[in-house]
Amino acid sequence: MEEIIKLKNKQTILIAGATGNIGGGAAIALAKRGAKVVLLGRKQDKLKARVNHIRNALSEAQIVYQDMDIGMLVIDFSDLESVKHAAAEAMDRFPIINGLILSVGVLIQKGPNILTSGHEVMFATNVIGPFLFTQLLLKRMQQSDGLVLHVIKKAYKEIDWEDLESIRNHDTDTAYNRTKTCNLVIAAELARRYAGKISSVAFNPWFIIDKSDPELAKRWPSGFSGFVWRIATALIAKPPAVAGEPIADLMLSYQDRSAINGTLFKLDKRIEKPDKAMNDEVLGKRLWDELVLITGLKAE
Repeated sequence: MEEIIKLKNKQTILIAGATGNIGGGAAIALAKRGAKVVLLGRKQDKLKARVNHIRNALSEAQIVYQDMDIGMLVIDFSDLESVKHAAAEAMDRFPIINGLILSVGVLIQKGPNILTSGHEVMFATNVIGPFLFTQLLLKRMQQSDGLVLHVIKKAYKEIDWEDLESIRNHDTDTAYNRTKTCNLVIAAELARRYAGKISSVAFNPWFIIDKSDPELAKRWPSGFSGFVWRIATALIAKPPAVAGEPIADLMLSYQDRSAINGTLFKLDKRIEKPDKAMNDEVLGKRLWDELVLITGLKAE
């Protein structure tokens, strides 16, 4: 029998979107390396299922862990009150927060889908909620040289300042890609504003799908887009560990996290070519100011 591995690294890493492909892969990779992982998601039953999945993976790898090293935090990123409540709970439960992984990304067909708050659901979930949650944790993360990792999709789409949430002129793919452009912009602006206090990176996972997911069929878009996704999944999709391992490296391997602040990674490769969205400081400031107004935060 192989010797049981005992891990001592107890960095606390919060993972938003932990029940998804990329967040789930990151949770397992981090837990195997000894981090305390806190899984964030909208439904408690799915979070519990993910916890059990991680426990099974650790047991198979003969890694000793304690139940307290895998935590859960229920949060609905489309609901600002839920975000505020979850942030307050996180501040109460975790005296140290070393890292935050933002792997939140919903793509919803047949929009716009307007919430009772008046916000469009994709923009609220992918942009507004994660932005607010990060802001509410910043002071705590500054105490531990925290790292925020933004999972992005490399698809630049011009922001329409007259229709920021893609409500009046809504095309599903355009609206979704705009939210992912916003993620890139926010990653860079956060890095600029808080340099020396925390670090912020953007991470492009490429195409990650857990083909063993029993609910995979429910995730496909409708029509021709769904057909394309099925073919692409069969031919080129990579398993969650392909993204999870480099995310764990980024979160745990840098003693000086400022060395990667403001950087874009594609899996384990640091992208040196300047990124249009990340390098546009005027765009970054304008989007930041807009989100401060939307969330009701105090302007700096």
